[in-house]
Amino acid sequence: MITDAKAVAAHFNEQGYAVVREVFSKAEVAEIERRLTDALRTVVPTLKAGDVYYEDAPDKPVKSVFRLDQHVPYFRQLLADERLLRIMREIFDGSEVMQVGTAFFAKAAQAGSVTPAHQDNAFQNLQPPEDLVCTIAIDESTPANGVLTVQAGSHRLGLLPHRASGVMGFSQTLMTPVDAALYPEVPLCMKPGDISLHHTNTIHRSGPNTTDRSRRQLGLIYRSARAKRDEVGWAKYQAELKRLHDQHPVKA
Repeated sequence: MITDAKAVAAHFNEQGYAVVREVFSKAEVAEIERRLTDALRTVVPTLKAGDVYYEDAPDKPVKSVFRLDQHVPYFRQLLADERLLRIMREIFDGSEVMQVGTAFFAKAAQAGSVTPAHQDNAFQNLQPPEDLVCTIAIDESTPANGVLTVQAGSHRLGLLPHRASGVMGFSQTLMTPVDAALYPEVPLCMKPGDISLHHTNTIHRSGPNTTDRSRRQLGLIYRSARAKRDEVGWAKYQAELKRLHDQHPVKA
C-alpha cells in the first residue's frame, strides 16, 4: 500500500527513481493481464510500425507496444488511478499532471533482448525534464529475466549525448557510459503489483531474459504541464527513427 506519497516523491527527486510495493492487488494485476492478453490478440496485429515492435526470434514475440491507451479505453482509465496521481502531484509539485500514455514492455521467455543504456528524454526532448515512467510489474522481475536497472542520481546530469543504437524499439543509446562508481546501478526487482518510477533523465537499461518465464511490465507516462518539447531535438530524433524503420521494416 502507498502510505506516504511525499516520502516516495522525496526519494524520487533525490535519486531519480523509486519503488513502491503492493500498489495493485492480485485481482487488479489479473485484470491488467486479461486486458493485455485481449489487446495482444485483437489490437496489436492492426498497429503500424512504431507502435509495436517484435523480437528477432523465430516466433516473433511482442517486444513493446506504445500508445495502448489510444486503442483500449481501459489503459487510458488506468492512467487516472488516484493512487498513482497522488504520487505524481507530489513529484510535480505546483503543476498540473499530464496523463501522457501507456506502453507495454515484454521480455519474452528465452527471447527478451537487451535494452541499451539510455535516457528517455533522448526520445522525448523535454525542457524542463519533468516527465517520468511509472512501471507496473505484471510478472516478477529478477536479474536473470531482464530487470530494469537504473543509475541512481544520474537524472541530475541533464540530458547527455546519445547516438543511434540500431535497436528496434530503443533506437537511442548513450554516447559514453556514465561511471557506475559515481552513479551506482540499482536493479529494480519487483513482484506483481509493485510499481517503479524513473525520471526521464535517469539512465537505465535492461539485460536479456535468459529464463523460461516472461517479464512483462506496463509503463504509464506522466508529465508536468511545465515541460515543453524542444522541437529541434525532436525533429532530429524523428529523422533518425525514420531511417531505422526504413532499414529494418517492422514485421510480425
